[in-house]
Order: sequence, then structure tokens, then C-alpha cells
Amino acid sequence: MSLDIEKYEKILRRLPKPILRWVEKRLKKIPKFRAMIEAEDEKLRETLDHSLKPYREVFSRNFEIPKEGISKDQILSDMKKMNELETPRWQQGYVSGGIYHGDPSHIDFLNEVYTLHSQSNPLHSDLFPSATKFEAEIVSMVAGILGKGQALDTDKVCGTVTSGGTESILLAMKTYRDHARMKRGITRPEIIAATTAHVAFDKAADFFGLKLVKIPLGADYKMNVAIAKKAVNRNTIAIVASAPAFPHGVIDPIESLSAIALEKGIGLHVDCCLGGFVLPFAEKLGAPVPPFDFRLKGVTSISIDTHKYGYAAKGTSVCLYRNEELRHHQFFTATDWPGGLYFSPTLAGSRPGALSAACWASLMATGEKGYLEATQAILNTAEKIKSGIRSIPELKILGEPLWIIAFASDTLNIYEVLDQMTKRQWNLNGLHHPESVHIALTLRHTQPGIAEKFLADLKESIEAVKANPGLTNGMAPVYGMASSLPFRGLVSDLLKKTLDAIYRV
Repeated sequence: MSLDIEKYEKILRRLPKPILRWVEKRLKKIPKFRAMIEAEDEKLRETLDHSLKPYREVFSRNFEIPKEGISKDQILSDMKKMNELETPRWQQGYVSGGIYHGDPSHIDFLNEVYTLHSQSNPLHSDLFPSATKFEAEIVSMVAGILGKGQALDTDKVCGTVTSGGTESILLAMKTYRDHARMKRGITRPEIIAATTAHVAFDKAADFFGLKLVKIPLGADYKMNVAIAKKAVNRNTIAIVASAPAFPHGVIDPIESLSAIALEKGIGLHVDCCLGGFVLPFAEKLGAPVPPFDFRLKGVTSISIDTHKYGYAAKGTSVCLYRNEELRHHQFFTATDWPGGLYFSPTLAGSRPGALSAACWASLMATGEKGYLEATQAILNTAEKIKSGIRSIPELKILGEPLWIIAFASDTLNIYEVLDQMTKRQWNLNGLHHPESVHIALTLRHTQPGIAEKFLADLKESIEAVKANPGLTNGMAPVYGMASSLPFRGLVSDLLKKTLDAIYRV
């Protein structure tokens, strides 16, 4: 058997997944194939060690707890040096997403709030009633911008504060599973989602024993509604929609999906983790925002990250439900534990109340006016960047995004362009299927000259790739291999090795 996988890639991709897994398993037993994979693994390790462990020769490495404690001054000195090395790149606006506000005064304010509540734990509501106040008001304020009280039967919208978008999504899917099991006797639950739905839904399916039915995209990069409707069956417990989807920044046809959910009597979860603090304000500013929230009768839950465009400190999100009856299926209670009565709203028991306090403080300090101004600035920058990309013959924008802009090329290796942008200090996101790159714009990109710098560096990067195609020592080969390999097990192995590298001292 030839080991030229690229030669047979198209044929392999047409094979059913069980057969493809069988072929992959057999290939791994061939010595020459194993040697090829090991060689690629070694290349990957060198790349990862270079990019993930830049401090190896700068700071001491600690394999064990020190025999005697290091002085606090020395510890703080090292940590300040690391901070000084890491801050400029995101502060100057070179990072896609990641840091959504970043203004020093706002950071200082959140840090001061965190210090005041550093010992707070919402699990102990009797000791920290302030945490209860903060979290209840966070949920209420967030629900207010996503349709609570704005349409019939939306006055009962409720929710919980979580640690991030992934936990919000996990909890929502667990809730639909348990609700369907109790109300409809479903024991083989299925969730319907577009291929662009966040991978946290894959994680939820893996954790909670759900079958995740992936729906292809239309030419507009939105979920294909006709195929989604046909996929609904007696085991379907919910449809998932994105507003917007992370890869291409487009909003699924949620109004049409809402009608399907109502007709079929199933849930509709809208993942607004990325857009929940942009879309409501963009709509008020007159941007073309389609219906997406609880004003649609079929929408039964929404996830929204306060630590993104809500400008809270990292580690908070909100999971909203249309009513308390549905939310009850998220909660955990234990009534016969010798340790006493126990109840917990989310996956964690103890939680950092300081993060909830900082989230509440951010919402209060920013206010509706602040969010409107921030959204306007981001949308203005997005229009400038989209116009600049459209003027570059080698590039094309995927879909019709508002502020998360994915672009691809029919003539160049877009991952080599990504590498060239990385060399110019930009931290962008590489995407698969199709091969593309995106930038999620934040307040950091609205600083004077950043949009112009991005476009100038992008043009330089394209010229560099055109002059020296295939010449790269960055992540382009890794992205390329992961995108082209039909064997997903091999790609999964690569990702696990990345995690190994992260935890390697």
C-alpha cells in the first residue's frame, strides 16, 4: 500500500466514518506509516516547544515544591516580568479576540473590585450575601438585553452565572437531556447543530451521552434550515443556533429555526457567547441584525459571555432559560448526604465570588451608553477592515459578517499568510473547512491606526507568500496537515500532544 495519503485523500474522504476508522487503525500498524507519523510528531514538538515555552531559558523551572518558600518579592518580580513581556501584544491591538476591553483604567477598576471580594464564595450564600446580590442582578441585567419583558411570555426569563461559555453550553445541554427524559421519556437524546456550532456542544455530547447531528452550511455560511428540519425526529431534544458562529461571524437563521422548534415541541438554544453584548446594541444602532433572542417564541435558552464584550474579568458567563421550570433541570440537589442538604446551580461547588463581583461592577460601570459606544466603534472599525480586505484581489470574505471577519484565498495558502502575519506580531485564528483565517475585532482594534496597520501587514504578508510560496517554519504545516488529513484520529492525537506540551515543564 502506498503511503501517499494526499494522492488518495479525496477517495478516503468519501468513505463512511466506520470504514475510515478501520483503515486508520490498520495503517497505524504499518512500520513505514508509523515512522512517518513519528517524524511529523517530532516536528510538531519542536514547533510547540518553541511557541509554548519561551520562558525556559529566561526563568527558573520548578519541578517540585521548593524546600523553603521563595520570597514574595522575588515571586512578584518574576511575575511582573512575565506580565511585561505578554502585555504589549494584546494591549496594542494585535490579538484576535482574547482581550475584549483592555483599557488600563478598566482593568485597575476590576482588579480593585476583585481584591475586595477575593475570599467570597457563592456556595456559602449565608456568609457572602453580596455574592447572591451580584449574581441575581447579573442574570436580570443580561436577560434584559436579550428580550426579557420585551415580548409575550418573556417576563419569566431566568438563568445562572457560570464560569464561561463552555460551562453555559454544557449546562444547557444537560438541562435539555434531563428535561426530555422526564417529560418525554427520551433515553437516546439528539441535538441538532450546524457544523460551525461551537465545539463545546461536541464536548457536551461527549460528556452527557448525546448524539450530535451536524447540519451542513448553505452558501451563506449559515445552517441549512431545510436539512435541519428533516433531521428532527422523535429523539430530538433541541436545536442549536449561533448568534454569531465563531468561525465566520455569521448568524444562523434563528427565526426559521424558532418556527421549527415550536412546531416540533423541542428546545432551541441560541449560543450568543460571542455576540450577546454586541448584537442588542448593534440593533439599536441600526445594523442589520436579524431576530435572535427571547422575542422569538421558540427560543428556550441562551448562553452569553459577560467576560467577552460584556468587559468583565475572565471567568464569567450567563446561561438563560425561558422559565424556571426548565432551569430546574440544570440544578443539582442532594437530600440524603451525611454532610447535610446540598444544592448547587452549576457544575462547580465552590466558585470565585470575586469574579461575579467584578462582572457586576463591569455591567454597572459600563452602562447602556458605554456598550452602545463600544459597539459603534467596533462596527466602524469592522467596516474599514472589510473594505480593505475586499480591495485585495487574492482574498475573499466568507459570508456577510458584522465584526468577526473570516477571509480565505483561492490562489494562496492562507495558512502561510497566517504565518506571515504571526511574524508581524498578529495573533489571528486559523480555521478549517474551508481553509481560512479570521479576526474577531475588539475595543483594542479601535485604537487609532490599528486597522490601517492590520491591512498594511496583510498586504505585505500576501506579497511575502507570493514571492516565496511554501517557505514557512511556523504553524502553516500543522494547520495544513490537520485540514487535509482524512484520518481524524491522527489529528486528535496531534491535539493531545499539544496538551502534553502545555503541561511539560
